[in-house]
Amino acid sequence: MTDTSKQPVVLIVEDDADDFFFISRVLENIKSKFKFDAIWVKDGLEAMDYLLRRGKWENPEKSPLPSLVLLDINMPKKNGLEVLKEMNEHENLKNLITIIFTSSRNELNVVLSYELGANSYIYKSSEIDKLGKKLELLFSYWFGIVELPSHTKEN
Repeated sequence: MTDTSKQPVVLIVEDDADDFFFISRVLENIKSKFKFDAIWVKDGLEAMDYLLRRGKWENPEKSPLPSLVLLDINMPKKNGLEVLKEMNEHENLKNLITIIFTSSRNELNVVLSYELGANSYIYKSSEIDKLGKKLELLFSYWFGIVELPSHTKEN
């Protein structure tokens, strides 16, 4: 891992190792265009531990506030909707850019995600080329086009 204090951090909340493998392969290709560090947590409980700096994530140098959260919905221990709800309870987390990145096409999940503050809801493609295009567009938008608050930019 590179020095996370100097570039944006993307927190990937994904319980499926195969999905993470595909996402990480795509992100390695995207890193040639966008500078960021990716941190993976395996469920919603670990995501909240990371965001609230609890347990193994207690050290702020190992758990910098992410610029972008890629959040799966269907996970053990705490699902993505529960994570969104809990993030809203913390002033320093409720405005984090949070993208629901899931295989769920459930319309209720889409509605609830936006009601709970998600910035986008994106269906994960199982084809690596399509997944790559979606993530590249996503990163281009959030790290190349929009103006982000200072807490999400490079320090």
